Amino acid sequence: MDIRINHRNMTREQKTTLVEAVLRLKNDTASVLRPGQQNRYDDFVQVHKNAMGGADQFQPMPHRSPLFFPWHRVFLRQFERALQTAANDTSITLPFWDWTLNGPNDPFTPTFLGGNGDREQNFRVVTGPFAAQAGQFQVRVWDEDAGDPGLRRDFGNEAGAHLPDNEQVTAALSKTPYASGPDTWLNFCEGMLHDPVHRWVGGNMGFNSSPNDPVFFLHHCYLDLLWERWKRQHPTIEPYLPQAGWPDLDLEARLVFHAADKTAPWTETWTVGDVLTTEALDYTYGQFTALAPNCPVTPPPSGPTVQLVEDDLTI
Repeated sequence: MDIRINHRNMTREQKTTLVEAVLRLKNDTASVLRPGQQNRYDDFVQVHKNAMGGADQFQPMPHRSPLFFPWHRVFLRQFERALQTAANDTSITLPFWDWTLNGPNDPFTPTFLGGNGDREQNFRVVTGPFAAQAGQFQVRVWDEDAGDPGLRRDFGNEAGAHLPDNEQVTAALSKTPYASGPDTWLNFCEGMLHDPVHRWVGGNMGFNSSPNDPVFFLHHCYLDLLWERWKRQHPTIEPYLPQAGWPDLDLEARLVFHAADKTAPWTETWTVGDVLTTEALDYTYGQFTALAPNCPVTPPPSGPTVQLVEDDLTI
């Protein structure tokens, strides 16, 4: 079973291995969705873009919907497995970022994710392995037909941008039930924990094609971890709603990743009920290893009404 940990607890070697795997997926692994036009990393950007709209949009959409957490869980796990395959290294797992920037909590370093964008260069990232001048990370999928091929960031300048603090995380974890109203776990988490981080990073993270920035995966990995914390904090609450009676949204709903007339990004299929636990997808988080079956105790080193939040954020 794969074990995900906080990026701050990764060794330098583990971070280097992860970055190299991302670059192999970006440059050396063929696309399934648009062969010859992009590579396999870009396929994940394409899937997320199509999940938000456009000519190849599919239904049901996994944003502003109860499907948010299970859909992204599969999306992350497929990306993680693609990294392992690209690098031929099953030890690679996705780390999470808990949104703090002090000291080792900061993932935006020259040797890991690189830093902020340069205003004088259209907000292109100019440090780290994903910087445009490094020549190894070309953006190939945009919300429009074309755009800047360089990875872009603009820390903290978009309206509504902030990095959630411990108080907001604690508030989110106290919300019940999973869904069906504005003050629920789902809606509070999307609105107060998810959206502002996309806005704070800015640049590519502010668009439907937000997985163009590798920090997308660390951000969503932490949200996935928080869903696990929420479930453990509320063991008598249903981990997902609606349970039944909503064919596109309930436990029997199939998670969709492509339009019916388009190429599937992967051959496997899942229902919401298939992915309510991380263990069902053969991974867990370091802090939960003592609770997970067949998993080492010591982690790697250091019918309800479904009411949706209305928001103009498109990420």
